[in-house]
Amino acid sequence: MEQADVLIIGAGMAGMCAAISAAREGEHPVLLEALDQPGKKLLATGNGRCNLLNRNTPRFYGDSEFACRVLGKDPAEELEIFWKELGLRIRYDAEGRGYPCTFAAASVLDVLKAGMKRGCVEILTRTAAKEIRRTNGLYEIETNRDFVFRAQRLILATGGASQPRLGGNQSVWPWLKKQGHQLIHERPALTPIQTDTRSVSGLSGIRVKCRVSVQTGKNTVHSEIGELLFTDTGVSGICVMQCARFIEERRSTLLLDFFPDLFEDVETAFQDLRERQKRWPDEEPVDLLRGLLVPRLAYAVCKQAGLALRGEKNGDLSEMQLRSVAETVKRYQLQAESIEGFERAQVMSGGVSCRDIREENLESRICKGLHITGELLNADGDCGGFNLMFASMTGIKAGRNSHAVSVRE
Repeated sequence: MEQADVLIIGAGMAGMCAAISAAREGEHPVLLEALDQPGKKLLATGNGRCNLLNRNTPRFYGDSEFACRVLGKDPAEELEIFWKELGLRIRYDAEGRGYPCTFAAASVLDVLKAGMKRGCVEILTRTAAKEIRRTNGLYEIETNRDFVFRAQRLILATGGASQPRLGGNQSVWPWLKKQGHQLIHERPALTPIQTDTRSVSGLSGIRVKCRVSVQTGKNTVHSEIGELLFTDTGVSGICVMQCARFIEERRSTLLLDFFPDLFEDVETAFQDLRERQKRWPDEEPVDLLRGLLVPRLAYAVCKQAGLALRGEKNGDLSEMQLRSVAETVKRYQLQAESIEGFERAQVMSGGVSCRDIREENLESRICKGLHITGELLNADGDCGGFNLMFASMTGIKAGRNSHAVSVRE
């Protein structure tokens, strides 16, 4: 039987931050990781650039108020101090997103490893928790390597079900449920959307800045502006992924406004197209959109607008047809079939209800000495560094295990 002051399961962002924080408090942390090395999912974040922080108002879902209370009033400033102490400097872009100054996720992992080494954190890779037992106020963890650990404190940092190839799983869910924790239904979040193939046929690889709106029934339930990427099966891009959580499969429609800034409304777009029609009456209808949209997308717009595209000239188009084109460039329709699964999702929505979690140290109100962090909790944020902020802050607070709010202490 191996002894530890605090046992941490999962060597992702939350787990490594927890280990460093606990070591700074004088504890002896043991960190278990099922994969062959820590931080594999971290290395893949932000296309390898690792968006760590965001200076803007946090945007969270699920138990969003809990997430904001955990982060505090100025989480970017608080966490920037933590990273500076580890040797990492942060650079912010024009939108307030913070990255390691190297713009390399490997730099983040390097400083975390160094911080754990300084704190004498014991890291065991290829070591998965097979069984968790709670006996006489202590936690016993049996591993796949026949090690059995005992500790007064247990920090769960296993993450959610997203990106299973990088370690995402729900292995601790049955045990948490058995202890009395409420689990909110899990679902992929921040993931591409699959649509009807007819509306995206021939468009794969095209990127366009637009407004993406989710319409369910007659209601517009969410809207985002950003760069959209057409794929073979639908659409992707940050603006799309942030809409994914609002999709009701086979009931929702995506409306794409290709000119949210250029044309205020359909009437403005119609007036511009009518001027183009007058200038170029002998050209083909698809040429009305020359200089506005790339040719493949212009063709798709005209086709969805109902133009036959069989030799007609611009001068032959009726006012109704021209208005249909104007309507389509402002409301190009894609029927949402489904969202991509956990393999493509950046995070998981759902998880352990935060109702029974103490915000000051992430300790369970049900099981003394049990701390639950990061993606395991029913709180997930938009793209832009919010999820890594939450993971790191929950790890730091769980590791410190105090009632202090500031990570400066």
